[in-house]
Amino acid sequence: MPASKQTWNWKKILRWAGTLASLGLFVYLLARQNWPQLWQALSRLPVWAVGLAFSLYLSGQAANALRWWILLRSQKVTISYLQALQLIFAGAFASNFLPSTIGGDALRMLGLFQYTTQRVMAVASVLLDRILNVLAYVTVAPFALGVALPQDLTILGFFITLPGWLRRILDKLLEAFRLWRQQPAALIRAFGVSWLSIFVIFLALFTLARGLGIPVALHQVIGINVITYFLTLLPISVNGYGVREVAITGLYMQAGATLEQAAALAIISRLMLMAETLPGALWAPRLLPADKPSSDVVL
Repeated sequence: MPASKQTWNWKKILRWAGTLASLGLFVYLLARQNWPQLWQALSRLPVWAVGLAFSLYLSGQAANALRWWILLRSQKVTISYLQALQLIFAGAFASNFLPSTIGGDALRMLGLFQYTTQRVMAVASVLLDRILNVLAYVTVAPFALGVALPQDLTILGFFITLPGWLRRILDKLLEAFRLWRQQPAALIRAFGVSWLSIFVIFLALFTLARGLGIPVALHQVIGINVITYFLTLLPISVNGYGVREVAITGLYMQAGATLEQAAALAIISRLMLMAETLPGALWAPRLLPADKPSSDVVL
């Protein structure tokens, strides 16, 4: 029998290569800094600021579950808010800790199939849920224009390519919207919750930044978070590892932070992003199939 021809998953290879390159750059930045000053910056971070920021991160997940639950209930899916919250946590946990086996959105779909036989609607609900979150960031995108300097060609190039990228998202939105066109009130409520879910993240980052002594205003935090969010959506790394940390370090230094303060913020905020999804470890194993699919919904 002829030997089967090996095929390469170049998309996955590109993501892992981008992740390793970004992490390598972040390690280089860490190597340049004064470690005693870094630990001093972290030690000055008040305990109340850590607790408040982490609570805000958790409330963001709760808002994400509420948004998705609103969309599902409008389609007559019999699922409680607590069940939707469990699926949200399970999906977030999969995205952070199982990047090479199954995506968070795919895991949410698998879990949702327990509550509905409408497979098309289930997939569309996850897609629409993601897009509403993206559109919420789009509404605050103007804040990012006050963050990027004219000489920052990387960020300017990103905003030049943004319109075409948004058109592709809007095309997917219109496709998913067909199932919800008779429920405009549900869409409005879900979008309102989307804005709430991102605003608590802005407040969490603002709390951490000010606790570290970074002289940054809330509108600057919003602008920086918008840039880092859209950069992590680009298919150049696994879950934004490395890309997010490099972007946060560079942009907060641009806003007046020292290298040690900016790196400390990048590290502690990443740890919180991972820690907030740990409750999903209670439910993710129950949803994983024997043969774990690798597909995910990607915007």
